Amino acid sequence: MRFAVVDIETTGLYHQGHGITEIAVVHIDGIERKMVFSRLLNPKRAIPKSITHITGIDNSTVSGAADFRDIANELEPYLKDRIFVAHNVNFDYNFLKASFEQIGMPFKYSRLCTMRYSRKILTDLKSHRLKNVCASLGIENTDEHRAGGDALAAAKVLLELMSRDDTGILDNLLKQNKGNAIIPPAIEPDQIKGLPQNSGVYYFYGAAANPIYIGKAKNLKKRVLSHFTASGSTRKKQIFQREITNIAYTETVNEYEALLLEDAEIKKYWPKYNRAQKERVSAFAVVPYKDQLDKTRLAILKTRDRSDALAWFNTHHEAKVWLFKEMIDCGINPRRAGMYCPEDLEISDTEVKINDFINRRQEELKNSYVLVLDSFSKTTFGIVVKDGKYRGYGHFEDKDLNIESVETQMIVAPDSSVARAVIRKMLRDEKVQKLAI
Repeated sequence: MRFAVVDIETTGLYHQGHGITEIAVVHIDGIERKMVFSRLLNPKRAIPKSITHITGIDNSTVSGAADFRDIANELEPYLKDRIFVAHNVNFDYNFLKASFEQIGMPFKYSRLCTMRYSRKILTDLKSHRLKNVCASLGIENTDEHRAGGDALAAAKVLLELMSRDDTGILDNLLKQNKGNAIIPPAIEPDQIKGLPQNSGVYYFYGAAANPIYIGKAKNLKKRVLSHFTASGSTRKKQIFQREITNIAYTETVNEYEALLLEDAEIKKYWPKYNRAQKERVSAFAVVPYKDQLDKTRLAILKTRDRSDALAWFNTHHEAKVWLFKEMIDCGINPRRAGMYCPEDLEISDTEVKINDFINRRQEELKNSYVLVLDSFSKTTFGIVVKDGKYRGYGHFEDKDLNIESVETQMIVAPDSSVARAVIRKMLRDEKVQKLAI
C-alpha cells in the first residue's frame, strides 16, 4: 500500500475564514518513508498570536512565501494514487479539499486516520493526541507543531501501529474508509450502525459528564449522520469532529414527544452548542389594550411574560397570520389590530364583538385538557394543559382520564415557546383528540 502522510499548520481551526501556513507530505512505500514535500505558505490573512505561540510561525515568517494557488500543481502529484493519511485526518483533508476546490481542482482521496487507528491498537491509552501516541510508542518528535515534524511523526506512528496489527485492523479501517472518514475519531462505527431509524432525541458527549449538544430527530440514524456529512464545511462541524467522544439517544413514540423531550433536556443540561434554543427566551404574545379613546384593540408584543396574553407564538409573522384569521372569522375589523382590512369585506366594528372574542379566549386559556395521539403501543401519548398552561406529557394507559390519573402518569416539564408551538400544531392535527380533564 502507498500512503501520503500529511500535516498542515493553519491560522485557525476551520477552513472558512482561515488559511494554511505550512504543509508537509511524507511518502510510505512498504516500510520505507521519505519526506517528499515541505513548504511554508502565505495564508493571505493575519496569523493570530495564539497560533504563533504554538507553531512559531508568524506573519514575517510567511511574508515571502508562495500562495497555495502557486504550489497546488506541484503538490497534487505527491497525493495522487495514494491513501491520504493524517492524525485526525478530517482536519487536514478538509482544509486541503477547500483550498483545491477554490482554484477549481478536484480533490478526492481514500483516507486513513492514525488517531482512529491508534484507538484500535493502543486500547489502554487515555488520550490519542499525536504527542501522547508518540510518547506511548517511544517515538521522538523533534519539531512538534510544525508540518514537517508532525508529518514524520505521524508516518512513524503509522508504521509502528502496522507492525503491531496482527488482526487485520488496518484492512478493516480501509474497507470502512468511506463511512469512517466522516465520523469523529473517538466514535466507533458500530455506534452509528446501532442507531435506530425511529424518532427520538440524541446526545453528543465530550470529555465532561454532561452533553455538549442535544438534538431531536424523526430518524435518529439519519439525523446523527447528517452532522458528519460534508464534514468541516462549518465551524460547528469541525468542533464536533474534535470534541465528540460518545453518542447516546432516547427513542420517542412520535415527533411531538421528541420536540418536547429535546426542549426539556436542553433546559436541564444547557449544552454549550445548543445556542439557538438557549437564546429563545422571549416569544410573541397577542394582548388586548385600550387606546386613548377607550376603544379596545389588540397588539402583538415581543415579551417574556404577559398574564393577559390571549395567545403565544414563536414569530411575529405566525402571530399576525393567526390574529388576522381569528378577527375575520369572528367578524372583527382587522384595523383593531393595526392590520389592513380589504375594502370589499363587509364587517362590523363593535366593542361587543372584540370583547366577546377576548372573553372567549380568556375562558379557553383557563381550560384543562389532554391532547392525545394514538400510537401502536399499549399506551396513548398525550400533552397535558392545566389551567391554560403546558404542564408536561406522558404515555397514558387509557383515555378515561381525569386530573388525578393524568398527574400520576405524566412527566412534568416547564412551559416554553417550544411547548406552546407543539400544542398549536397538535390542535391542528386531525389525528389528535382534545380530552377535557
